[in-house]
Amino acid sequence: MTLIPKATYAAPDLTREFVPGPGPHSTNGKTTQISDIVIKAGGEDRDRPSDAKDSELGELRAQLTTLQDHINIFLTERMEIDKNKAKENEDLERRILDDGVDEDDSD
Repeated sequence: MTLIPKATYAAPDLTREFVPGPGPHSTNGKTTQISDIVIKAGGEDRDRPSDAKDSELGELRAQLTTLQDHINIFLTERMEIDKNKAKENEDLERRILDDGVDEDDSD
């Protein structure tokens, strides 16, 4: 029996299924390691996970790391989209409120 993890993201405007995909998979996640800035400054990841064992549970562990990467990337992109939408809404609201208002008119 092959174990394949999956996850579901559900929000009022979107539902999305995540699966790790065909691989290769590793326990060294792209989104779970220390930042590039720390690495460039000579830092090391002391909490780096051990490699996955060559077993069904080891493969599942590696797939879960890949799944976590997929979810983290998706959520980061979604947060960026939400941030941009909020900025656009603020700009629109500011233009609407400022429309027709003469800042030099103090009467």
